[in-house]
Amino acid sequence: MKKRISILVSLILAASLLFSAGGITAFSTSGKISRDIIAVTGGIAERIESEGAVLLKNEDGFLPIKGTKINVFGVCSAFPYIGGTGSGCTTSDDPVWFYDALDEKGIEYNSELRGLYEKNGGRSDLPYVDHTIVNNLINIALLRNAPDEMNPSKLTQKIIDNAVSFSDTAVIIIGRTGTEGGDLKKEMLRPDDKEKAMIDKVCSAFDNVIVIFNTGNVVEMGWTDEYDSIKAVLEVWIPGEFGFRSVADILTGAVNPSGRLCDTIAYSIDDYPSTECFGSYEFSDGSGNYVEYKDGIYVGYRYFETMAKDKVQYPFGYGLSYTTFTQSITGHTEDGENITLNVNVTNTGEAAGKDTVQVYYSAPYTPGGIEKSAICLAAFDKTPLLAPGESCAIEITFPVRDMASYDYLGREAYVLEKGDYEIILGKNVREHYESFTVTFDEDIVYKTDAVTGTEIKNLFGFADSKCAYLSRNDPQGTFPVESELKKPETVKTADEYPEPVKEGEKPVTGAKYDKTITLADVAQDDTLWEKFLDQFTLDELIKMAVHGGYQTYGIERLGVPQTMDDDGPLSVKGRNGTVFSDSGTAYPCEVCVACTWNTDLAREMGEGAGTEAADMGVDVWYAPAVNIHRSPLGGRNYEYYSEDPLISGKIAAAVVNGCKSKGLVTTIKHFALNDQETHRNGGNIFCNEQAMREIYLRAFEIPVKEAGTMGMMSAYNRIGGYWCGGCSPLLNGLLRDEWGFGGFVVSDYSSNLFFGTYMSPVLAVYNGNDVLLN
Repeated sequence: MKKRISILVSLILAASLLFSAGGITAFSTSGKISRDIIAVTGGIAERIESEGAVLLKNEDGFLPIKGTKINVFGVCSAFPYIGGTGSGCTTSDDPVWFYDALDEKGIEYNSELRGLYEKNGGRSDLPYVDHTIVNNLINIALLRNAPDEMNPSKLTQKIIDNAVSFSDTAVIIIGRTGTEGGDLKKEMLRPDDKEKAMIDKVCSAFDNVIVIFNTGNVVEMGWTDEYDSIKAVLEVWIPGEFGFRSVADILTGAVNPSGRLCDTIAYSIDDYPSTECFGSYEFSDGSGNYVEYKDGIYVGYRYFETMAKDKVQYPFGYGLSYTTFTQSITGHTEDGENITLNVNVTNTGEAAGKDTVQVYYSAPYTPGGIEKSAICLAAFDKTPLLAPGESCAIEITFPVRDMASYDYLGREAYVLEKGDYEIILGKNVREHYESFTVTFDEDIVYKTDAVTGTEIKNLFGFADSKCAYLSRNDPQGTFPVESELKKPETVKTADEYPEPVKEGEKPVTGAKYDKTITLADVAQDDTLWEKFLDQFTLDELIKMAVHGGYQTYGIERLGVPQTMDDDGPLSVKGRNGTVFSDSGTAYPCEVCVACTWNTDLAREMGEGAGTEAADMGVDVWYAPAVNIHRSPLGGRNYEYYSEDPLISGKIAAAVVNGCKSKGLVTTIKHFALNDQETHRNGGNIFCNEQAMREIYLRAFEIPVKEAGTMGMMSAYNRIGGYWCGGCSPLLNGLLRDEWGFGGFVVSDYSSNLFFGTYMSPVLAVYNGNDVLLN
């Protein structure tokens, strides 16, 4: 077999998938999308918001509201966030704003307050008001992700008195969004001085206050417990262009909220172990930036439930409903390969609603041994809508080997250590219904991949800075603190070019046959692959590798179609993803999608995106994004699903499967460890292999294996010195060899003008990154 540059085979494989699916349209349409399609996908978006909004507090059943009149406070009442900044921007000609939704749903509001905020919360203060690319770029440049709250002095006593006379119920809206290119500062996760003054005034004047958080990140909410008048707290996330209709339905009770948190909400940002090892650090010689993932595997609930339960306000998996449920395990089996639970769920309340079924496991831990969280999510499902008194049976199965931990310091394998494993049916990660125990009498070592059979071994030793990682054995002594790192040798040599391919090893190019072999011919007879590939000229190979700016390069003479690619996980935008004439539905942010805990609904989202893409002539979608919410400070957390890799991977797999069913190719992003925006352009990430495999890579592994995604987008950052798009252990050793990925890898946007030259096409092609997005 001749040596091949990976660009050729991988891109042709992706093209052949599109060819067979009839999905290639390649700039053949105007980019306009059918309004009939938007009517369908808009309905999916509303259902995502309905099931993803999380009711966090509801004292005395205050919600749903008993009357129809409310007063609304906060600049985000008039100018709420419906999208983020960057690839996750929301574009819409006619979005449904919060007040629009109240009008539609028959909720009366104080028009004096609305006018006050519209006059004093100018649109220039908030992103995406006009929904244009220019506005998007401005906000990227300015890194704006928090509103400028109205001066509280404008809430005069007369206005407050008028509001109290209008209604005894007040709604406070607190908004934050995310910004590509920049992370949030700690103070942005807390009310600022203007917001505090406004909150004080409202909570002093009203006995009944509802707080709505319109955010893409979890924020500090401890202050909501300090006011007796705050009766309800609702997190609606960034709801997209139609989601506020669902928010209004939740307020009135037309929709029963069923969202559950996919992140832990701690009382303070300082309580997250990532806070002290997140952001910007310089090597001791000042020659570059780095971040050490000193928190190891202890991300989100894995830390809090293991070491710091008292620091949590709302635990992972938490969420309230307007009704009540009971769950019980009616049967379970373990056959050595899988564990299956039969769960009965009953609506014991007085309103129809949906519930989540959350299954966790607790593995035996030996102090000083392999690090393990006290509890981990194993599987989940969501019930259908249950009427009062109605029950349903849910069967949940998960592989035994999913409970194994990666032993990077010893056996270089996943190890299911002997002992008792508690299998837990949970209301959330903290509150449990019941459990049973599965016992293993000896260690089980998984040395080969379950899908490919490839031998598992350490691949990322170069990414381990050997720092003191957070350990369950000594939580206080190993809690991350700021430290100085000397630049490792691998960082100094990572950008060196490999030895040139020897003359005798170069692939054949420019071959000519009596009849040109086209891609269509290969689709009919795959024995023609080698001859087909030999026909490419060197110039064509180069163009396929470097002409990847929202497209893949087409070669008409060989029947290789040009594709049109689009960026951004919140919507399919048509044209080339940046300058477009129309856009598909702007869905709620990915956090909201994850908080539905509903893979069927996520698949519907993918099907809707695929239908929109086909109508607009889009062939490849740079989505979904599955990086981890390592810290609430992450600037693009709104584009990512969760702190947990299982729910991230499962929801992403469902979206990908939905897209595939409509012929749309997805490129899951950003591979890998692109979990912050600060110094994402070439910044060095150091992490141990256990944390990489169990947390950060697992979210990508699931959709690769369960959905067969044909695309992957490499990340801007470096891992242990190596740019992700030029890291063969990542793109070849793990992705292709171990996991069996058969698609193509596109880089994140590359430009020597803006980002320097570290994203080299030479390093990319040699190391498994097939095409540069530039």
